[in-house]
Amino acid sequence: MFDIAWLFTRLGGIFFFGGILLDVEIIILIIGLVLLHMNLGLRTILIDYIHINKIKITLLFLIRISSIEISRYLLELLL
Repeated sequence: MFDIAWLFTRLGGIFFFGGILLDVEIIILIIGLVLLHMNLGLRTILIDYIHINKIKITLLFLIRISSIEISRYLLELLL
């Protein structure tokens, strides 16, 4: 049996994600939130499991540099 609700749900999802992909501001917002989530997650894991302060400070610095570089490359890709 044909279910119209299934079709409308799929079409709504396609139109929703199509609209997101066409709007540059939303893409930048999503990329920013993903990078923030990545940065905070790596920081939390690092602080919980690394106990030597010199290594911890070095890795925190590398996490910050890598998140800046990833965001720079993604912005260059968008523009």
